[in-house]
Amino acid sequence: MIVNIRGTHGSGKSHIVRTLLKRYNGQAESTNNRGNPANYVVTLGDRSRLYVVGCYVNACGGCDGIQPYAEIWPRVVRFAELGHVLFEGALVSSSYGNIGRSSEVYGDSFVFAFLDTPLAVCLSRIAARRRARGDNRPLNPKNTRTKYESIQRSIGKIRELGRRVVILDHKKAMPQLLGVLCHG
Repeated sequence: MIVNIRGTHGSGKSHIVRTLLKRYNGQAESTNNRGNPANYVVTLGDRSRLYVVGCYVNACGGCDGIQPYAEIWPRVVRFAELGHVLFEGALVSSSYGNIGRSSEVYGDSFVFAFLDTPLAVCLSRIAARRRARGDNRPLNPKNTRTKYESIQRSIGKIRELGRRVVILDHKKAMPQLLGVLCHG
């Protein structure tokens, strides 16, 4: 099973993954070009292995911390041969591209998991993250709103292409995600 979590900045993608890594004692396996973890491995409750592609050292986590971005998909493919794969990131989340076309190879075992986090919640989280960094400038919601609307439209487009889409309730995404990973 390959799961690509999608959502705009502030939707909770990285939070879900960090929670999963903490709950299942995720271990870093390799590093990015800055020496930070670039993927992790966990053993889920059903004893299956889950490979998480991305960096979770900074507040904004996921595949956005992997450089060059061309490294992301080869990692996903390599780990898919070993077990389940989970990846997310704002840059990955906003484009169908190679990842979408490659999902054709995996059929129903490739899942696009969209978070249903309301835009107002996303904006509030982004503002809080900025304040935590000491950035007190007013937040311009335009880019986040545009990205949010684009992601909402992509749900239908991905379904039209016959790909598997799961909508994760942002308030109980972890059990839903584990259900997808452990039970298909």
